[in-house]
Amino acid sequence: MGAVLSVECERARAWVSLGLDRELSEVEEALLRAHVGRCAACAAFARDVDGLTQEIRTTWPLRPVAPCMSLYRRRAATRTLQLGAAAAVVAMAAGLGNLAGSLMSDSPPPSHSGARALAL
Repeated sequence: MGAVLSVECERARAWVSLGLDRELSEVEEALLRAHVGRCAACAAFARDVDGLTQEIRTTWPLRPVAPCMSLYRRRAATRTLQLGAAAAVVAMAAGLGNLAGSLMSDSPPPSHSGARALAL
């Protein structure tokens, strides 16, 4: 686990990132230079981030090795899967309802012999 940074170091590291994008004011640049001048850890961080940023900016973009599916096709595939799952749930519910209905109809009808006896 890394060491806990002071508020000054956290601010300086945020300024390092902003400085690489030329988003610092002159005052912030001066404060960053002063902090990096007396803090070896932040100076090393600034060098590392600067080197990585320069490497990223100068590297040619690479084409993906595997073909990528477009966003539209991914959504269509997801939609198809969702519709299939919904259809399966509906079919299962209908089957269970049918099964429950058939189990209920197998029981003998209620006896009305008492009512017939009175009618005779």
